[in-house]
Amino acid sequence: MTSLTLDNIADSLKNDIKVKVAGVDSSGILRGKVMSKDKFLSTVESGFGFSSAVFGWDMHDALYADPASSAMASENGGYSDFIAVADLSSFRRLPWEENIPLFLLRFSVNDKPVVACPRSMLADITQKLAQNNVKALAGGKIPDTA
Repeated sequence: MTSLTLDNIADSLKNDIKVKVAGVDSSGILRGKVMSKDKFLSTVESGFGFSSAVFGWDMHDALYADPASSAMASENGGYSDFIAVADLSSFRRLPWEENIPLFLLRFSVNDKPVVACPRSMLADITQKLAQNNVKALAGGKIPDTA
């Protein structure tokens, strides 16, 4: 598959009507929405508003009560928007959802990555390791069921 760029993304999505976008919350859960392809294409370069509430809820959709979480996303503060930018390298299709295109998001505020955003945190760590000629690798372990 060809890597998507700003120059070829419209052509790659030419037969699509809608696109799914999702960010990873602090519990590792995808939080996203479906948007029209035209709206998505208009935001690819500059991003779009996405509620900071994504980092204000736990995995059961209950509000975090601790002060650290309130500083990131506050019900009293009105859950201001982050800027969400699609990572074009994360493109994949979801066969179980009528083959809709999916793009993962990174969040920023004032052109700085949101510290609670796992994808931004991982990108920052990976970049720091690369500066020291180290490549990060990860693997999962399937637990024993016996």
